[in-house]
Amino acid sequence: MRKGLPSGTSFVVSFARGLGVDDQVLDPVARDLLPSWLGRMADAPRHLGGAAALYRKAMRATTFGLIDHAVLRTRAIDTHLASALQSGIDQVVILGAGLDARAWRLPGLGMTTVFEVDHPATQQYKQRRIGGRTPRAEVRYVAVDFEKERFSEGLERAGFRSADASMWIWEGVAMYLRRDAIRDTLEQLTRLSAAGSELAMTYRVPGMLPFGALGRAAIPALFKAAGEPLKGTLEPHDLVSTVTPEWDVVYDDDARGWQKLTGSLADPARSFLGERLAVARRSSQTD
Repeated sequence: MRKGLPSGTSFVVSFARGLGVDDQVLDPVARDLLPSWLGRMADAPRHLGGAAALYRKAMRATTFGLIDHAVLRTRAIDTHLASALQSGIDQVVILGAGLDARAWRLPGLGMTTVFEVDHPATQQYKQRRIGGRTPRAEVRYVAVDFEKERFSEGLERAGFRSADASMWIWEGVAMYLRRDAIRDTLEQLTRLSAAGSELAMTYRVPGMLPFGALGRAAIPALFKAAGEPLKGTLEPHDLVSTVTPEWDVVYDDDARGWQKLTGSLADPARSFLGERLAVARRSSQTD
């Protein structure tokens, strides 16, 4: 993360959400959260008339499917979040929230408290950019320097209710953490999660990088050069039960499954099939 700014990947993902793959834009708040020039690029289709579809197609091709991937991932998590809210969950925690705008764009969060957990610099930037927009949910910012503090303590100070079920969203973060840090995060949220809580997290599968040997060498090098090295991989289907057996995995799939789940027009990009979304439910409470 650059000093005083969110990570580069958070800008890219927010841009993808703001541009979308069709006229039903996933995140209309994104253009306000992005740097002005990037916000204008995300908002350009509104001013292009009949050329809007061609512009989106060109941007989708230029990013090798990243825009489609980010849209599918976000829609899949939104779908699971909606189900959790229907079950009666009324508190949502977004770990590494970055430029996430769910609290502003999802009407189903109207009776919900959303805890956004992230680095203080990221949150200060976001609060400046979000301006006077009124969130649909009650938003509580939990500023945590992950290298120095445990986020569980910050959540408790912010009024998180560990006796009640919660929804945890951990999107696009685990791949940048070592396995011990992933384990620590899961242990912290498990301690705060009542039975019936749900967790939606994405993770990267080992060995799944595109373009063969060239991709395996070049892609990690590019992320490292950008200051966001890829570190953590996990095996599918058993990741949560392996690390925290109190959770039952109820969903685990890649972008092909996300498309079927959501019916989105976005195309699963082969380049990004190494990232999966797992959803788990807390089935038991232990002392």
